Amino acid sequence: MTAACTSADDPSPRVSEQPPISAGEGAPTPSGDAPQIIGGVPQVTLTSQRDVATGLDVPWSMAFRPDGGILVSERDAGRILRIGLDGAATALTGPGAQDIALANDSQGEAGLLGIVLHPDDPSLLYAYQTRPDGNAVLRMALNGDSLSTPTVILGGIPKARNHDGGRLAFGPDGYLYVSTGDAGNGDLAQDKESLAGKILRIVADGSDADGQAAPGNPFESPVWTHGHRNVQGMGWVADGRMYATEFGQNSTDEINLIVPGRNYGWPIVEARDGAPDGTESGQTVDGLTYPVVEWATDDASPSGMAVTQEGLYVGALRGERVWRVPLTADGLGSPQVLLDGLGRIRNVAVGPDGGLYLITSNTDGRGDLREGDDRLVRLTVS
Repeated sequence: MTAACTSADDPSPRVSEQPPISAGEGAPTPSGDAPQIIGGVPQVTLTSQRDVATGLDVPWSMAFRPDGGILVSERDAGRILRIGLDGAATALTGPGAQDIALANDSQGEAGLLGIVLHPDDPSLLYAYQTRPDGNAVLRMALNGDSLSTPTVILGGIPKARNHDGGRLAFGPDGYLYVSTGDAGNGDLAQDKESLAGKILRIVADGSDADGQAAPGNPFESPVWTHGHRNVQGMGWVADGRMYATEFGQNSTDEINLIVPGRNYGWPIVEARDGAPDGTESGQTVDGLTYPVVEWATDDASPSGMAVTQEGLYVGALRGERVWRVPLTADGLGSPQVLLDGLGRIRNVAVGPDGGLYLITSNTDGRGDLREGDDRLVRLTVS
């Protein structure tokens, strides 16, 4: 098991040399020019690692309660667990829990995916779920371990057995960001009238099932950016820049700097290589925004991402490791491996105690099971 960051073996992750990206319109606005990728950054050390909970069933997302409990969504079971300080798991109850379990359409990669608590009112829980009529974002009141009947605040998101997106995150502007996949149809990612293959930005207290677009959205709709295949991680650095991780298809996985209104290229191109339309390797196409970090798919398949003051921490499914992408005074440093040996990593998050938390995904039918899988793990990095 890797106990400190090291440079990846060749072929190493590739960092972009494209010119800086201007901010564009909408809120939040990235400050200054886009970061340039540089190397030669300080390493960090993994100083502790412990299991918080074991025996989880295809866990997908985490949310931290003010009382110290950790909520974990289980994709296939359509269940949300509260992990106590002692590691014991208690399933949430109430009409909301019953509704989610009954409506859960867990074929393939679909099911109960992202969850997040409202940062200003942790009695409100938001969930992204694949339901019989499509993917939807739900809002529920959380009282102790009981969930109220869900309100659909954004429905009509195309669903499929794969490429369902599913990450939820509150931005520094207070709006709710939603990642969606292309639902197996790349053309939808380029269709700004479709909610598939997008990052969406909505008002969290809305009650319209069509989704209330946040002020400043570039297309007067929930759509924030388009041209995505399957965004799985989102986060913001202190200066307001937003980054997202994205699954590639045959050749390349990505970290993108997210700027409102931009087209991130899928399915016209896959990063800078392996373009499905026959575009030559390294050839850029006008009007598209390219990744700032790229990996081979065997090394990454990046899922959830945590952002700290000194780096981005990215969970890799096929790559079976946690990547650290350092933040520097000038932008991002070269990706380094923080940890491996736990199998597929579904999500990484920063806890209120400052620790890094991750959940594995070895019970999803694609991983090699280890005793105790799946697990919630706490890391300390210095």
